[in-house]
Amino acid sequence: MGPIFFNDIRMALRQKAAYGAMMVYLAIGFWVGYKLNISVGDNLAVNAPYSVGFMVGLMSLTIIFMATVLAFSVLFKESDANFDLIVFSTPIRKRGFALMRFYSFFVLTLLGFLLLIVAYVIGLHAQSSSQMNVGFHLWHFLYPFALFGVTNTLLVCGILFFVAQKFQNKLLVAVTGLLLYIVYMVSMVFTNAPFMAQSLPQSLMAQQISSLVDIFGLSAYFFEAKDLTVEQRNLGVVPFSNFLLINRWGIAILSFGMLYWGVRAFSFLPIYKGKVEKKTIPLQMEHAHIPFMVAPTWFHPNTKWRAIVSFMKIDMVYLFKSIALVAVSALLLFYVGMEMYGDIDMGIRMPQLYASSGLLAQTINSNFYFIGALVMVYFVNDIYWRSNASGFSIIQDTAYYAKEKWLGHMGSIVMLVGYLTGLMIFEALVFQLLFHYSVVDWQAYFGVVVFNTFPLLLLSFFLLLVNSISQKKSLALGVSILVFLALATPVSKSIITNPVLRFLSGYSGPYSDFLGYGPYLHSFLWRLVFGFALITAFFITYRWLRSQQRKTIKVLGFLTCMLLGVISGSRFLDGYEKKDKDSEMTERANYEKSYRSYQISPQPTISDVIAHIDLFPESQAYHIKGSYVIKNKQTRTIDSILLNVPKDFELVSLVYQHRNERHEIGTHISEIHLKEGLSPQDSATLAFELKYQWKPINGHESFNAILKNGSFLRISRFFPMFGYDAGREISDVEFRKAQGLGEATALLPLEAKKIKVDDFIGLSMKISTSDDQIAIGTGELRKQWNSEGRNYFEYRAESIPFRFAVASATYASKEVDHDGIVIRVLYNPLHHHNVDHLIANTRLALGYCIQNFGPYSFRSVTFAEVSAFTKGFAGTAYPGVIFMTENMTFNANITNEQNQDVVNELAGHEVAHFWWGTNQIDPDYREGHAMLTESLAMYTEMMLYKRMHGKAKMMERVAMHQQIYDAERGFYKESSLLKANTENLYMAYSKGAVVFVELSELIGEQQLNLALKKFLKKYGHPDTKPISTDLLHEILKVSDETHHQKILDLFE
Repeated sequence: MGPIFFNDIRMALRQKAAYGAMMVYLAIGFWVGYKLNISVGDNLAVNAPYSVGFMVGLMSLTIIFMATVLAFSVLFKESDANFDLIVFSTPIRKRGFALMRFYSFFVLTLLGFLLLIVAYVIGLHAQSSSQMNVGFHLWHFLYPFALFGVTNTLLVCGILFFVAQKFQNKLLVAVTGLLLYIVYMVSMVFTNAPFMAQSLPQSLMAQQISSLVDIFGLSAYFFEAKDLTVEQRNLGVVPFSNFLLINRWGIAILSFGMLYWGVRAFSFLPIYKGKVEKKTIPLQMEHAHIPFMVAPTWFHPNTKWRAIVSFMKIDMVYLFKSIALVAVSALLLFYVGMEMYGDIDMGIRMPQLYASSGLLAQTINSNFYFIGALVMVYFVNDIYWRSNASGFSIIQDTAYYAKEKWLGHMGSIVMLVGYLTGLMIFEALVFQLLFHYSVVDWQAYFGVVVFNTFPLLLLSFFLLLVNSISQKKSLALGVSILVFLALATPVSKSIITNPVLRFLSGYSGPYSDFLGYGPYLHSFLWRLVFGFALITAFFITYRWLRSQQRKTIKVLGFLTCMLLGVISGSRFLDGYEKKDKDSEMTERANYEKSYRSYQISPQPTISDVIAHIDLFPESQAYHIKGSYVIKNKQTRTIDSILLNVPKDFELVSLVYQHRNERHEIGTHISEIHLKEGLSPQDSATLAFELKYQWKPINGHESFNAILKNGSFLRISRFFPMFGYDAGREISDVEFRKAQGLGEATALLPLEAKKIKVDDFIGLSMKISTSDDQIAIGTGELRKQWNSEGRNYFEYRAESIPFRFAVASATYASKEVDHDGIVIRVLYNPLHHHNVDHLIANTRLALGYCIQNFGPYSFRSVTFAEVSAFTKGFAGTAYPGVIFMTENMTFNANITNEQNQDVVNELAGHEVAHFWWGTNQIDPDYREGHAMLTESLAMYTEMMLYKRMHGKAKMMERVAMHQQIYDAERGFYKESSLLKANTENLYMAYSKGAVVFVELSELIGEQQLNLALKKFLKKYGHPDTKPISTDLLHEILKVSDETHHQKILDLFE
C-alpha cells in the first residue's frame, strides 16, 4: 500500500495550488509570530513555554480549514476523475487503500500546520517589540506541536474522513468543517471555557467539565496550568498529567474510532441511489406531416429584461431548492442564535441583559458578516460555473442574450444576500419575543442591512468578476478565498492602510439607544458608495476590453463612476489623520529625551479652575475657555515650567501671566522660561482656549466621546497640565534600549518618604449644550438657565482632586430626598426598569457609609447614564456624581431570579468612592494606592450586598472573587495587597474583597468600620495623603493582639 501513500503525496506536491497554500501558511505564521504574538501576562515572555503553548493551541483551530480544503482534492480524487470504478476492478484491498488514503490526508494536513508553526517561530524571534526569554529551546515548541498539532490533526482528519467516506459528498464535508468550528466555539462559550470566559470566574466543576469536553484541549491546558507560578510558566512546559492527559488520550481514542468507522464506510463504488423502473415501449414507424414556420424574433429592452429574469429564476430555483442553502441557513441560525443567547445571558459573572434590538443587532454585526462572506464565496462560484459543470454552457452561450447572464447572477445574489440578512433579523425578533422585550428598534436593524447586506453584495459582485476572469472553477474558487481573506477579514487592516479601500469589511462597532450607530452609519454609507463606484468601474472596464464595440455609454459610465468615487471617497476621508505607530513611538521617545529632566524640577500646583465648556453634540465638537490659578507649593523657586496640551486639540490661545510677565504659547508642548521666577507660595494665572472635534474616519476616544446624544468626557484629562508626563513613556524594554532611554519611570515605592503637597482644587464649571439636553458636571449644581436656544448649567465644588468629568444627553429624570440629600437619576427614557432599585440601593449605601464612616460631603448624589460608545467602566464616581454606562446598570434584567444584583453592587461600590477616592481620601500615588480606593470600595460593596441579600449570598460573591484572584495570580509576580496598584487591579478588587471580608469576620465588622472611620478622620483632606500601611496601623490598633499576625498574613 506504500505506493498509494507516496502517489498521493507526490500528486499533491505537483499542484501549483499546493505551493500557493504553503506560501499562505508561511506568510500567516510569520505574521502571527511577528505581529500578533500574545503575552498572556505582563511578566510572561512571548516565547515562554506557557505562552507558546497557548498560541500553538489557538492556531491549531486553523487545522479545520487546512483539512477541509485538502479533503476536496485528496479524498475525492478518484470520483472526480471517474477513476473509482477502474480502481474497484483492480485487486487492491479496500481496507489497505482506505488506511493509506487517510494517512496521506493526515500527513499533508500536518505538514501544512508544521509550516505554519515554523513560520510562527521565525516571526516570533524576528520581532523585537515584546518581552523575550533568552535563548532558543526546541522542546518548548515541539511539545505543544505534539500536544495540539498532532492530536488535533488526527481528530479533524478522522471526522472529515468518516463524513467523506460515509456520504461521498463534498458539500457535506465543507459543512462539517464549518460546523466543527462553530459547534466547538459555541460549546466553549456555554461550558465557560477559560479562553472564552476571559476574566469571568468559573467554578471548579465547570473548569473540569470544559477540560474534559474541549476537543482541542485548550481548556485542559489552562486547567493544568492554573496553579503554576509565573516563574514556572516562564521556564517550563505545562505538565502532561491529570485532566490534560485524560483529554488528549480521550481525543486520540475518539479520532481512531472515527478512522475505524471511516474505513468501514469506505467504498470504491458511488453511493447506490436506487433505480427508476423503465417501461418498455415498442418502436413504431409513423410519418407525420408537420407544417414548418419561421419563429419571429424581437430584440428590444423588454426581451432583454425577460432574458435577465429568466437567468435569475434559474439561479433562484437552483439555490432555494438546494440542500446547501438549507444547511447554511441552519448553521447560521444555530451559530448566531447561540451568540445572541450568550450576549443576553452574559454568563455567571454578569447579569442577564434585556433582549433589546440594539443588543441583538450588535450580535449580528459582530458574527454574521464573516460567515456570510464565506458562504457567498462558495455560492457565487457555484452558480457561475454550474452551466459549465453540466456541459450546458456550450448551448447556452450561443443564445443572443447569453452575455446578460452575469446580470441574472447579480439579481440572484441580491436575493440570496437579502434572504440571509432577513433570516438574521427574523431570528433577532424571535429572541425579543422569547425574552419578552416588545420594543422593536428598526433603526438598529436598518444598520444590520447597511453593515452586512451592502458590503456582502459588493463582495459578491467582485467575486463574480473574479469568476468571470478565471479560466477554471477551482482557480476561481482559490482566488475568491484569497480575496475574502485579504479584503473581508481583519487581515485587511494590515494589507490595506487607506481605510476607504477597505469597503469589503463589515462593522463591529457600538450601538446605543441614545444615538443609534451615531456618525458611523453615514460614514460607512459613503465608503459603500465608493466601493460601488469602484467595482462598477471594474465591470465596465472588463466588459469594454472583452467587447469589440467601444460604446460612448461605457465611457460615460466609467467617468461617472470615477466622479462618484472621488466625491464619496473625499467625504469619507474628511478629516482623516493617518496613524503611524513608528512615528508615534519616536515622538514619545523624543518627548522623554527632551523633558524628563522636569521630573525632578519643581512645578506649580493648580489651586483653582474656572471653566466654560460649550458642547456641540450635533457636530461632535466642544470648546473650552478656562483659567487656572497656579501656586508654587514647593520650597524652591520655579524658574521654568513645562506645559502639556493634548495634540488632538486645536490650541486657540494659551497665556501665562505672573504680575507683569506674560507669555503667549503657541505649541502643544512648551517650556516657559520665566524672567521672574515663581517664589514659594507665590501665585500666577494661566488662561486658555481649546477646541476639539472628532471625525468618524478616525474613530472616537471612549473617554472623550462628544456625541449627538449620550456624551461623556473625562475632560480633566484634556486640560493643560504642568510638568513631565510619565504616562507618555514607552514600556517596551527593547525599544527603550534601542533609543538609549534607560529605565522607565517606576511607581513610587511604598517605603518612600512622604511629602505633603496639597493639590486639591476649587472648581467652577459653566457648561452649555443643546436645547433638548441636560449637561452634567462635577460637584453641586448651582443654577441652570436657557439662553439663545442653548441650555446652561453651573457646577461648583470645593477641595476636590484635579479630576472632573462632563456628560450631556436627552434625559428622563427622577429625584427623591434621603435625609436631606437629593438622589437624582438621569436616564434614557427607554431604560426606566432599574431606576427605582438604583435609588433604593443608593439610600442603603448612603445610610451605611454615613453611619459607619462619617458625613457625606455634598447635598446631592446624581447618577447620569452615558451611551455605550463609552467603554472601560460600568460606573465611575466623581465628587457628587456617578456616571454609568447604559449596557450594564440600566439594561440589566435583575428581575431574573438567577441573576446577581448588579445594581446593588455598582451602587454600593460607586457610592463608597465618595468616601474612598473622590474627595475625602486621596491616597498618595505610590505602591498600594489602589488598596485605599478600590479595596475599600469592594469591602463596602460586600457589606451592602450582605445587608440586601444576606450573608450566604455575599459569601458566594466572595468565593467568585477568590476564583478570579486564583486565576490571575499565576500571570504576575506575587505581591502584597499593601502594594496593589493599577498594574495589577485584580489584587485591589478581588483579593481586596476577600481580605477585607475575612478581616471583618476575624475582628468584627463594627471594629473594622471603626478603624476605617478613624483612618478617614486622621488622613482626610487637607491632612497628609495616606499610604496603605497607615490603614494597616489603624486596623491593628482596634484589633486584639492575638489577631495581629493573622492580620499581617492577610495583607501579604
